[in-house]
Amino acid sequence: MDLGFVDMPVLNIYAEQDHLVPPDASRALAGLVGSGDYTELGFKGGHIGIYVSSRAQREVPAAIQRWLAARHGT
Repeated sequence: MDLGFVDMPVLNIYAEQDHLVPPDASRALAGLVGSGDYTELGFKGGHIGIYVSSRAQREVPAAIQRWLAARHGT
């Protein structure tokens, strides 16, 4: 699959201290997708912590909601 064909909005969320999927590997997506609407959000935490930590439970869903709300109707 050629990610250059992805032309819809992309939200790339990654953990800044992830040792399994390093941030540089996640951020590389920016140069691969064809979307003109690409957003990266790095959150403190590791591979599992970005999903299960109390901070992630507060911050990640709220960030997704803001991102989606900004694109409502587009």
